[in-house]
Amino acid sequence: MRQVNATLTYRIINSYAHKGSFVYTYFARHSSELDIDTNTFEMLWNNDYVAIHYPHDIHGTFDLQDAKSLDPNDYEKTARSCLKKLIELSKNGGYVFAVYRNYPGGKIGYVEPNSKIELLTGAWGKKWGYEGREATLKAIKLNRAINLSASESISLKSVQPRQGTFCTWWKSGTRVKSLLDGCNEKNVGHLTPDLQEVMCMEFLRTPAAEKYGLPTLQSTLSPVGRTMKDIDIHGITSNNETISAQVTFLALSSSGWKIKKLDSYAFQGHFTILFCNCEKQEIINGHLIFPLSLVFHEFCEKNIYGSQWLSRVLCA
Repeated sequence: MRQVNATLTYRIINSYAHKGSFVYTYFARHSSELDIDTNTFEMLWNNDYVAIHYPHDIHGTFDLQDAKSLDPNDYEKTARSCLKKLIELSKNGGYVFAVYRNYPGGKIGYVEPNSKIELLTGAWGKKWGYEGREATLKAIKLNRAINLSASESISLKSVQPRQGTFCTWWKSGTRVKSLLDGCNEKNVGHLTPDLQEVMCMEFLRTPAAEKYGLPTLQSTLSPVGRTMKDIDIHGITSNNETISAQVTFLALSSSGWKIKKLDSYAFQGHFTILFCNCEKQEIINGHLIFPLSLVFHEFCEKNIYGSQWLSRVLCA
């Protein structure tokens, strides 16, 4: 139950109230799997479209033409799922980050509620042997679209879904919204999990960490975050002591299972820390519990370099 609640909490935090409902962020991948030619890719990019290309329906019309139906029930599995998401976006509106083959950066934009899904005509590519055949794409045009360079899109691409053509994108947090609408509000809840991990890692390098009795991080021993199963920060201090830390936006009352994962590291002599959504610093079962909000205050608000970092990751 705790993990279910954590998922629900994260989705609510990273959704945005809009006219009494939630506005979500979506991710669109325009890869070689679309099997469209270069001119069609250029058409999508130059005209600010996101699109899907699922030419096979359940009625077997592919020999005559690409499927043009906008009814998800006319498709199977992935095609049905992606079309449902596209319809959801067209109906409710939302923010979008899209990547395109042969374009090193990406594109962000907003879709107004009740937008139209268009059937765009392009041409097939070479991947499946239909080169030159007419391709029909289901597409939505982005409003206020901004083209991002490779460097400008790093903070988005670092957490982009590893698979999937078109999907709801929980891990993006407020990044797309902030880039389009400006940073009217900055708090720890606007940082996605990966950025919360980086924030805590960088905080451990500052004198402020020592002020609160935390060890000062000299070097990391592993990549931060998702490459490790039990811990998010693993490093050494200037005294060659080992730090092992977990970072979560969960409340302390919901983090017992995360604290338990630190037990084996503490048994090995590591300095163990849980950064979480709590009110005060305390010790539980030998682990230091530290408020994420205090990290944000000390590093992102009081530290000049932390303030610069926050501006770049949220509003660059």
